[in-house]
Amino acid sequence: MSPIVVISAWFVVLFIALIILLKSADYFVCIAEKLGNKFNIHAFIIGATVVAFGTSLPELAVGITSILGGEPDIITGTVVGSSVSNILFITGIAILISTGFVIRFDEHRIEFLLLILSTILCACFLWDKSFKLIEALICLVLLAIYLVYVVWFSNKNFEHSKHNKIIIHKKEYTLFVLSSFGVWLGAKYTIDAITNISQMLSLGNDVIAQTVVALGTSLPELAVTVAAARKKQFGIVLGNVMGSNIFNLLAVLAIPTVVGVFSQKPYFVDDDGFNQFAIPLMLFATLLLVLVSFFKVTPRSFGVLFLLLYIFFVVGSFLKINLFLFFRY
Repeated sequence: MSPIVVISAWFVVLFIALIILLKSADYFVCIAEKLGNKFNIHAFIIGATVVAFGTSLPELAVGITSILGGEPDIITGTVVGSSVSNILFITGIAILISTGFVIRFDEHRIEFLLLILSTILCACFLWDKSFKLIEALICLVLLAIYLVYVVWFSNKNFEHSKHNKIIIHKKEYTLFVLSSFGVWLGAKYTIDAITNISQMLSLGNDVIAQTVVALGTSLPELAVTVAAARKKQFGIVLGNVMGSNIFNLLAVLAIPTVVGVFSQKPYFVDDDGFNQFAIPLMLFATLLLVLVSFFKVTPRSFGVLFLLLYIFFVVGSFLKINLFLFFRY
């Protein structure tokens, strides 16, 4: 069979696996949110925890599956790629399709500071191309502090309803279980497809992970962002992007690492291009998002800039550009 046909077939498998992964995660989140409402958990807490976890569930499933399969570079590529695509691609589209786009640093100081801290911290942890148990535990502690802050803040500002008549049918419990299986199945075949495509194209697993998979797993955030931007709900756009990045950096990197340690799977990324291109771009993208928050109204030209930088990120990932050499000349 022709190599082109085989590669094309694996891209089809990757596409189908991502659809299964995303749809299963979507059902999982919807039912989990309904369960939260049934037990009278406030919508703000559900959004900041269950929904934040749910939009990062595809990345987390890919991460745990990849590290158990001995392919840790897939999760690092997916997380860093998702962080870059969330800021440059998703925020760039939001700026372009909306008029008067504005996000204010002074209204979201805690979230911005936590995003900056998470990004710098994980960049430092990954710089030596490894992610140790102690580093994972630091990330999980920081995530716990963030969640406690969210719950405390929401409880302080909202009142719970005493009456809740939400009914959950038996078929929804069944769907909840099936969606969990779908997440695992989609993640498994996503990893298989990435590994085979990377080997056939002589690319690192992280290249496909931080481009194709990262963009695919960011589709839930894209859908929410487009809908919110059209309604000029810029706070939702910002919360969606920042919340997803914080959860990806603190949980999606850390949880698979803990699983890997206890399953005796090493966590090491053998690719110089990762810390010479992907990590610097992630730091730069985060810096740009912070700069945008100081504009009274964000110019649409920034949307174009963000999308051009994202194209540069995708092309550079495949070409394995070394930014330090790139800017030296």
